[in-house]
Amino acid sequence: MVSDEQIQHYKDHGFVILENFLSPEELAGAREEVEVFIPGWLDYAADPKRPKPANWDETLVSRRSRRFPFKGTHLNTITMHPELRRFASMMAGGGDIFCEQSDLIYKCKGHYADNDQVMHLDYVNHTLAYPPEDPAYWQTAFLIYYTDVAAHEAPTAVCSWQNYKDEILWPPVHTKADRPSLYENEVKATVSAGSVLAYSMRTFHRGTAFLEEGARVAHFVSYAPAKPRWMGIIGWPEQGIYPSFSAWMEKATPQERELIGFPAPNDPYWSDETVAGVSARYPEMDMTPYKK
Repeated sequence: MVSDEQIQHYKDHGFVILENFLSPEELAGAREEVEVFIPGWLDYAADPKRPKPANWDETLVSRRSRRFPFKGTHLNTITMHPELRRFASMMAGGGDIFCEQSDLIYKCKGHYADNDQVMHLDYVNHTLAYPPEDPAYWQTAFLIYYTDVAAHEAPTAVCSWQNYKDEILWPPVHTKADRPSLYENEVKATVSAGSVLAYSMRTFHRGTAFLEEGARVAHFVSYAPAKPRWMGIIGWPEQGIYPSFSAWMEKATPQERELIGFPAPNDPYWSDETVAGVSARYPEMDMTPYKK
């Protein structure tokens, strides 16, 4: 469970580090699936003296190739983790939320993603509007770590809201030269595997570069309030052409389906026609909750 103190830290600073958030069983299951998706990366992260994984020097591989729903169950279950959902809902004023993104991300020294980023805000590609102080519109991002992250292993750096209170957050990017205070006050998320960094779309942060040989494997999940239609980084329907998506849809609970935008059982969308049509598309789905 996320503690009251951690929740207050997030409200005060726009981020919180949740040490050892995953249980040993959850972490072990996730790592088993990671090894299937990107063989060798976990071993290399544990011992950079080993040879780098095959194809480590890939160029600009789309996150869509490592995106929810994943083959298997563990990464999907972590995406829908009830405590992540509870936290995201609390940060959105207690209202309904939806999962807007779930990607497996990884990098090592020399990888195309290994760079020293400038301080920035994520909201420019998560909303068409502006992220206000009103929590009813707060989106929450989670970085779930499947490897340890030491100071030399490209930790994400975050800067507390306390350093830019009462500002209009534009521009959303600042170099060290034009806004040195953001860098002087940054906190680097050095964590053990199974930990989580949660941060807001109003929180300045940046990826840092590897200082020594090493690798980092993590899982990026973000949630947003369900009602505003101007929020969300991707559209889940684009995944609908893939068998893995259909397989997940058929096994998910109605509540889990709602988290990615599927109509709730009491939605006026449901009729004899739509029940029959959805049943035809997803033959293994239990349609009982959707029948009037």
